Amino acid sequence: MMLSRAIARSARLPPLQRTTLSASALARVTTPALSLWLRGMANNNRPRGYPTNKGPAQQGAPSTKPSSEPQPPQQQTPSSDPTTSSPSTEPSTPPIEVPLSSASSAEPATSKPDMSSLPDLTQGIPSTLEFERGGTTKESELKESEWTALEEAPESQGGGGRGKGELPASAYMSSTEKRRNKFANRMYAAALATTVVGLAYLGRDWDEDEAPMHTDTPNGWSVGLWWKRAMARLYDVTNYYREPAFEKLLPDPDPMFERPYTLCISLEDMLVHSEWTREHGWRVAKRPGVDYFLRYLSQYYELVLFTSVPFAMGEPLVRKLDPFRFIVWPLFREATKYNDGEIVKDLSYLNRDLSKVIIIDSKASHVQNQPENAIVLPKWTGDPKDKDLVSLIPFLEYIHTMQYKDVREVLKSFEGKDIPTEFARREAIARAEFQKQVKTEKRSRSSGMGALGSLLGLKPSNMSMMVPVEGEQSPSEAFAQGKMLQDIARERGQKNYELLEKEIRENGEKWLKEEQMAQEKAQAEAMTSMKSSFMGWFVPSGASQDQQPKK
Repeated sequence: MMLSRAIARSARLPPLQRTTLSASALARVTTPALSLWLRGMANNNRPRGYPTNKGPAQQGAPSTKPSSEPQPPQQQTPSSDPTTSSPSTEPSTPPIEVPLSSASSAEPATSKPDMSSLPDLTQGIPSTLEFERGGTTKESELKESEWTALEEAPESQGGGGRGKGELPASAYMSSTEKRRNKFANRMYAAALATTVVGLAYLGRDWDEDEAPMHTDTPNGWSVGLWWKRAMARLYDVTNYYREPAFEKLLPDPDPMFERPYTLCISLEDMLVHSEWTREHGWRVAKRPGVDYFLRYLSQYYELVLFTSVPFAMGEPLVRKLDPFRFIVWPLFREATKYNDGEIVKDLSYLNRDLSKVIIIDSKASHVQNQPENAIVLPKWTGDPKDKDLVSLIPFLEYIHTMQYKDVREVLKSFEGKDIPTEFARREAIARAEFQKQVKTEKRSRSSGMGALGSLLGLKPSNMSMMVPVEGEQSPSEAFAQGKMLQDIARERGQKNYELLEKEIRENGEKWLKEEQMAQEKAQAEAMTSMKSSFMGWFVPSGASQDQQPKK
């Protein structure tokens, strides 16, 4: 009896044995491997001399087919092997009971499972369902009801395994992960509380200095007024980062250095071009004719560099590009606006009369606020033979010569056209007309100037070239020789440019050294002032005077 109980306990199956299945499904689950395992356990636990389950070839006895008819318990043979039919004189023992189902019985082992090919566990643990079902049915052939029975069986049968969802997800988290989740939840709660408190503070009533600027939103504690005040204050806070750093980007004009017009020039893809390659890294090329352009027009215009490059990147570049500082005022990213994802150069912040301001840029979105003041050129991509920038000099010189009251009207007449080409065409027509007038009968000086002024649409008093400079021809003499007013202006401008170049060649190095010394002196004074202010926190002023050596 003890041996039978030991055999029965050793024959107990894993949790799948308590699965409630139909007779057909359970018959498929009972595999030849299971039968072999049960017979092996039974043979190992039989007493000495008890017949074993090794088949007829090893026992030396003929095999008989087991009867399919049920027999009463008292007539059952003590052997658990249904293939052996020889009687035994040993005391009878109870048969092995496999608690699977009354509809299933141990099948004879007809073949052993093929264990020659092992699964590749590097791609995960494969499913053993097909092996358990005898290799005759694939997983895709299982019915939905059978899958449901297999999944719900451990929970419905009680012990022997943990069902899906039996423990909360937090039971499978490490302590470190739990601490992180708690910290994250606290941070989320703090951020939410800060947002609520901040909005409540922003929606308070207007202060005395704020009320005049927000007359459209009165004080009050209704939800609508509170929300409008909060949004208005929030807009004022974010507006600091969208608007230029100063309301006036340029100081008031200096009478000693005042120019009648202001010319703003872009930096990126206009005066220089930057590119990166694997062979050379970052390289910056200077556009052909930049030095001539800046130095020649500096006698006519107040030159302002207006770029979208940040100060930290643009300032060293500008110092190398223009070492003699013909660009009077450099403006960087901090002077631009940010509107709808675009950087905008708003000329209304320049503190200059917009009727006298021209901006040259390579991107139309940068000048979207004042397109009537803009000349948009194609981007320079590094072509060493480019002449687009230099070809603008005659047109810009002409505007200064004619002293137009509003440059926007002039630019509008060239809208949609290439300015250098169109200006050259118009100048050729005016020159041909002027030569016809020169060949007519004699004219006095005033009549000649009046005819030229009517041809150009201007009065002679508006022309800056009417007053001759010492050493130059008078306008009447120049007209008699067939020179136009524009020719006189170019001769004067070229002469001034040559004198400037001569000064740079003779004194350029000296100017640069003096400027470097001035910068070093200013830096030393700033460092001394910083040290004295820092030491003042620790050393009283009286003590510092007492410590000085007596003379």
